[in-house]
Amino acid sequence: MPKAVQLPPRKTLALALGLVGPLLAGPACQNRSPRGTTGTQAAPSASVAASGHRPTTEPVARETRPIPAGTLRAGSTPGDAGRVPELEAKNQEVELGPFGMDRLPYPNDPAQPPLLGKSRDEARRLCAERGARLCTEVEWERACKGPKQDPYPSGLIWDPSCTAGARACATGFDVLGLGTVAGEWVAGELTIDDKRRAMVRGAGKNAAPTEHRCAARHPTDSATQSDDIGFRCCTGAPNAAVVAEPKAGPVFTKTKLTAEQLEQALAADPAGKLLARDIKFFREDGANTVLARGSGEKKGFDFTVSPLLWNPTAGAEILLVAARSGESTSFVAAFHVLPGGQYRLASSFVLQNEPGPVAFAYSPDIKPRVHFTTCWGCPGETGKALFRKPETVVIVQP
Repeated sequence: MPKAVQLPPRKTLALALGLVGPLLAGPACQNRSPRGTTGTQAAPSASVAASGHRPTTEPVARETRPIPAGTLRAGSTPGDAGRVPELEAKNQEVELGPFGMDRLPYPNDPAQPPLLGKSRDEARRLCAERGARLCTEVEWERACKGPKQDPYPSGLIWDPSCTAGARACATGFDVLGLGTVAGEWVAGELTIDDKRRAMVRGAGKNAAPTEHRCAARHPTDSATQSDDIGFRCCTGAPNAAVVAEPKAGPVFTKTKLTAEQLEQALAADPAGKLLARDIKFFREDGANTVLARGSGEKKGFDFTVSPLLWNPTAGAEILLVAARSGESTSFVAAFHVLPGGQYRLASSFVLQNEPGPVAFAYSPDIKPRVHFTTCWGCPGETGKALFRKPETVVIVQP
């Protein structure tokens, strides 16, 4: 076995950068060991000035709103706060025909409160008695997002005043109380662990803000009778369009990335701009160098210095990159992979006064964790990129 190589100590300052939040710095160390913490993405804040839509007119009993034909950008953007990648598509465009939707939750009467506590079959029967039907999932999401593809029924951000009552807020299509005071049964179903589950959209008034996102899906037993679940009816021919369910891909795949592409991805986020200069990838034999610095034992892991596509769970795709910025600053960065070949910074870890190479150690049998190292098997020379549900990447060095 190769003999361990004793390297001279070098001062290293590690910074962990997150997608949202302050720049965090760790203490200086006596060797090459990186130390730090990782910023995380913040949920939409209720302190942000509300910019919700308001009803254009006072509602009347049995009133409906026409929802025009158009394109729905179904699902959400990877890395959005609260996004559940196993359930939500990546901004998948779906063409829908026109339909009508009750302006208020059933019984669709401003003089009466929403009817809660009904199973999905009961909700379906009550709509049928009115010559209507339950809305499909994509119809509900289209009405929620409105013509501007808003992420929340209240607009760009969640307006907590929308929980005051079904008449407090309107979507961009002037539908009132859509999932703001209670979840709503829709016609969609999903198989989870070999069991068919009905779908609820929206959430109760005491739910977390992210639960009110238009893209949020809540699989529920169809027989559930809850005071947090109501429904409303739709009219017209139901839209047959469906959104492809997220699927799991290979856990790890080496990929290609140019230095220019990496610089652009880093520069697109304030936390990555400091690294977006003079990018250099490590030589292909860099993984062997990292192994030779230690005992040489791989311990069942594969090693690479190449960019790595990581699928820790269905619907989540992370790009991991190790590279150097300038002459002596190495870093590890994790990006959410977006549609159209775009990337969104999830987190990063900076090793100052460390020219590298930095290699990834990974195993398809360990989905939620990837190691990065400058000397495999050396104490204090290895960190981790951790995937934490629903969709957060944290890079740490213990």
